[in-house]
Amino acid sequence: MAKSLNGIFISYRREDAAGHAGRLFDRLAAHFGKASVFMDVEGIEAGVDFVETIETAVGGCDVLLAVIGRGWLDSRDSQGNRRLDDPQDFIRLETSSALSRNVRVIPVLVEGARMPRAEALPADLRLITRRQALELRDSRWEDDIQALIAVLERVLASATATPSASTTAR
Repeated sequence: MAKSLNGIFISYRREDAAGHAGRLFDRLAAHFGKASVFMDVEGIEAGVDFVETIETAVGGCDVLLAVIGRGWLDSRDSQGNRRLDDPQDFIRLETSSALSRNVRVIPVLVEGARMPRAEALPADLRLITRRQALELRDSRWEDDIQALIAVLERVLASATATPSASTTAR
């Protein structure tokens, strides 16, 4: 049985870290191939249902990269409400879905952002604070990307090996 088309899902807020997420996507797509990396602006064609596509991609990913910039935690909607407090917020849905499926979720800190405290998050996101974060610094971008790629290679190799191992055991 084939594994998901997109092994790596990049979750980010456009107003918070779009530039870093785009740069990350370009580098990972060059290394793993575009078919292995999902990012909304690259992975959704015009006229396709955005919500269904996101749900399918999160449901089939092997690793979710939660790109966290300085405004990730406190981003506000047009009414001034914190986005993460909205159960329908896409970032919350993507991340909580991956956490509930026990997908490898890697917090990727950009622009000097720090991991949020558990008590600052909705209950369904609190487990992200127990995940080891990786920082992508502009001054050490290539070194930091190489560290991330090494982790992703191990995760994806493990995900690919798991189905064949269980098939062999049968």
